[in-house]
Amino acid sequence: MSLTIKSFNLPAVLAFGLAAAAILSGCASARFHDRPQPAAAPPAVSAPYAQVSQSDLPPPDGMSAATAAPALQAAPAEAIDLTPASIAGVWKADLGGMTCQLATPQTKAGKGYRAGSLHCPAAFAQIGSWNISGKQLVFYDKSGRDLAVLYSTGVNSFSGRTSAGLPVSLSR
Repeated sequence: MSLTIKSFNLPAVLAFGLAAAAILSGCASARFHDRPQPAAAPPAVSAPYAQVSQSDLPPPDGMSAATAAPALQAAPAEAIDLTPASIAGVWKADLGGMTCQLATPQTKAGKGYRAGSLHCPAAFAQIGSWNISGKQLVFYDKSGRDLAVLYSTGVNSFSGRTSAGLPVSLSR
């Protein structure tokens, strides 16, 4: 019995040829040669470190501990009444000469409404929420502790102190 091929399917023959060439070229790859591999880098040795501790800073020169961080006080009688809508928005904050931005949306969170800081110094970096207490605007850290108490000094401005005694003002 003899086998005769009468016609060739040219595209099929080309596809088969290309597939065979690709398979055979993989066998010629340099990955399969017995070349020595470069040695791995030795593990890095970490630098020695000391334990980190945290404590309050001493009061500024010329101040006693009692005057450096006064107790949070009541808002002045002339302070205007506050509503969540009057607080909501973005504020420019001045914390002892350093400026940043605070966002005070009306989204419920923490002890009132969510708050966020942008490029704020350590005193406000952990801000978590805000609320109104009488005529005062109170900011809380993410653990719910008082961070600052401010009172209105105008339609778009507030003034007060952080719980550590640092002066704070807000404006927009």
